Amino acid sequence: MPITQKRLLYLFAALTAWAVIVIARLVQIQIVRHAEYVVKAARQQERTLALQPVRGSIVDSHGRILAESVAAESIYADPQAIGDRVQTAKALASVVALQLDARELAAKLSTGAGFVWIARQLPLESSAAVKALKLPGIYFLEEHRRSYPRAMLAANIVGYVGLDGEGLGGIEHSFDAQVRGRAGRVTLLRDARRGMYLVGGEGPNRPIDGNDVVLTIDSVAQFIAERALAKAVDEYRAADGVAIVMDPRDGRVLAMASNPSFDPNRIRDFTPDDRRNRAVQDQYEPGSTFKIVTASAGLEEGVVTPSQVIDCGDGFIQIGNTQIHEHGHNRYGLITFEDVMVHSSNVGAIRVGLALGQDRFYNYIRRFGFGDRTGIELPGEAQGRVRRTAQWSQLSNASMSIGQEIGTTPLQVLTAIAAVANGGVRVQPRIVEKVVDVKGNTIYVPPQATPVRVISEKTAAVLNEILKAVVARGTGAHAALAEHIVAGKTGTGQKAGRGGYGDKVVASILVVIDEPKGAEYGGTVAAPAFKEIAEATLRYLNVAPSVPARTIDLGAPMLATFSQKPAQTAGSEVPDLRGLDARAAVALATRSGFRVRASGSGVVQTQQPLPGEALPNDHQVVLTLAEGTR
Repeated sequence: MPITQKRLLYLFAALTAWAVIVIARLVQIQIVRHAEYVVKAARQQERTLALQPVRGSIVDSHGRILAESVAAESIYADPQAIGDRVQTAKALASVVALQLDARELAAKLSTGAGFVWIARQLPLESSAAVKALKLPGIYFLEEHRRSYPRAMLAANIVGYVGLDGEGLGGIEHSFDAQVRGRAGRVTLLRDARRGMYLVGGEGPNRPIDGNDVVLTIDSVAQFIAERALAKAVDEYRAADGVAIVMDPRDGRVLAMASNPSFDPNRIRDFTPDDRRNRAVQDQYEPGSTFKIVTASAGLEEGVVTPSQVIDCGDGFIQIGNTQIHEHGHNRYGLITFEDVMVHSSNVGAIRVGLALGQDRFYNYIRRFGFGDRTGIELPGEAQGRVRRTAQWSQLSNASMSIGQEIGTTPLQVLTAIAAVANGGVRVQPRIVEKVVDVKGNTIYVPPQATPVRVISEKTAAVLNEILKAVVARGTGAHAALAEHIVAGKTGTGQKAGRGGYGDKVVASILVVIDEPKGAEYGGTVAAPAFKEIAEATLRYLNVAPSVPARTIDLGAPMLATFSQKPAQTAGSEVPDLRGLDARAAVALATRSGFRVRASGSGVVQTQQPLPGEALPNDHQVVLTLAEGTR
């Protein structure tokens, strides 16, 4: 065979072998490993990003915005499209708003990845500064960022969100499903020239915006409470504090202040302790404020009456081998139960608690809600600590009568106080009014537990009068208001506290100051803050300086337990109640078995029937009260 033909044959064989190899490789790529290479190509050419929806707003009861989502831009890079990565990093770092380190950024751009986040959710003015640099391989994505226009106001209630928009605290967390909406999808594509562009985000891939949450909080009342609380905490160099304002009739929380607090716009500048909502997450021994529960149980069960004389001894009571003393080493001797409450006598309260016995006392503690979460729409609520009677020591009945050996949250204490204020019914506190969609339609109203009667309306009315005396001439004197009648109780436990409510039944207010320096009693530390909050809030709510006309029905069945005198029969003469204040008039009339219907405030100006006239068959005396001199 000629050499030329042999060479051609070798060349043909080589070409044939090469063709076979190429065809085999094509078969492998196009058929055998087709799916694998399609995925690899997609990874190199495209990337799917979540297109975040507009998170719903959180507003107060008047529609004032506490949290909202505002337009923002995120910046990302394609390192493979960047020529000089070091210079690009330096240029980006020169934008002060980014707060980036040039070396760290250069290392980030040198990883070989096809996608790198540079900054997330920047204000538009910050991203505009980067756009002005016109850097190759640097791109922008329209997003939204969370903004809190009132900064620290109600921050412990509203909460905060993470970088990807998930709620991490407060209402932002507990109502995350309602406000976050549904994310869309957008595809990031790279063309042959390494340019990048976005496609998608429409139809089924479009984001669905979140709903708005309407709170019961009033921003003005919240500001008043936060200001007064901060003043008290600073003045007494206290560790922390809580102030809550609640409508006792329906449980709506108008204000819930926690100090220290934080600014959710600058979440990294604050500690986890700053972010705690102490009103629902902290437990403490309520001290003498808890005597309201002891008094309620004692009056309801008939083991004591307001005028009953209690032997408070020589300033202490012996329980086994332990002596429990009066605060301030006081010695009250023989005083009425009303004065036990007025002077906050430990000995007197313990005697009532012991007379109730473990089982009855424990039942009332639980009926007032202690030991159970209130169910308010806030995350992390503490349950409190109430031990079963089987775990009580010899001292427990006495200690719990004065608010020791029991763990409560501030909100639990206020809920109990509110039950006395509203006539004896425990109402579940609530802080969310409703959830509305983008059109303003109500789509969800949080369920509220059925109110539970814990004491009779009559017991609540009598205790209400006693608690007015506590403020008028007792330990709560610093909480007295010039233009309004206040019923309340001070307490000094592990934290100095002050709870009370106006006679108008407009609001129940609790102030708790933790570890104050230079003073220890609630009447000294917390009462002035209570006074400041109450006065400013009532003025803001346009509550008239005089108690508005209200009607209370004080029938003989309940108040007969407070008297040993026989009930009067129809035709008996009516006593002269004119000139007496409400408490004295009610006490005098009910001791005789009469029913009382009263309106107004102050002292009795007129009564029907008149003194000396025969009592009607319904045994009812109608009193009209007004401010005046007795």
